[in-house]
Amino acid sequence: MPRRIDAEARTAQIATAALRVLERDGLAGLSVRGVAAEAGIAAASLRRAFPTQHALREYCFVLIEERATARMLALEGSGRDLVEALMAQLLPLDDERRTELVAQVQLGILALTDDTLRPAAIRLSGAVDRACRIAIDILAESGSVGRDREYEANRLRALVDGIAMHGLWNGTPDASAHMLDTLTRHVDELARPDTTSPA
Repeated sequence: MPRRIDAEARTAQIATAALRVLERDGLAGLSVRGVAAEAGIAAASLRRAFPTQHALREYCFVLIEERATARMLALEGSGRDLVEALMAQLLPLDDERRTELVAQVQLGILALTDDTLRPAAIRLSGAVDRACRIAIDILAESGSVGRDREYEANRLRALVDGIAMHGLWNGTPDASAHMLDTLTRHVDELARPDTTSPA
């Protein structure tokens, strides 16, 4: 068991280093030598964990999903406050989330033309879709969002994606405040009691 734990820790260590390389140097910098140096390990150790570059790229998608999911599962609260906190985990509000988003964008662009990488990108996108549906279901349970839940989940996804991308390009000191303000206003709108549904 300890050997397996060590192997899993090494895998996560390498993939985390790969995310940092993607953010700093882009896809061009995602080489065995570059990632090994960032992780502080020998290139041979990296190759044992990830025999191919494709395996490393694919696992980067997995790691991004795992990290975001772990943050979401650690949240407490209920109702609209929980929904806002859940969606905030998908925004580049700190270094960790910014690194994840930049890496996701870099790899996502590659996945558009790489049929072998595309399934991993689609799986990560599906996980974000599920998070948005869960958020809408939470609000519906409290008496709001009685309207089309699928539509509202899609609209929430589009909003979060847009806020996130705008946040990446907005280099001003108050970028995070702008992202959170937009998210807050939208969640407030969603959380208003639905008066269109029959009693």
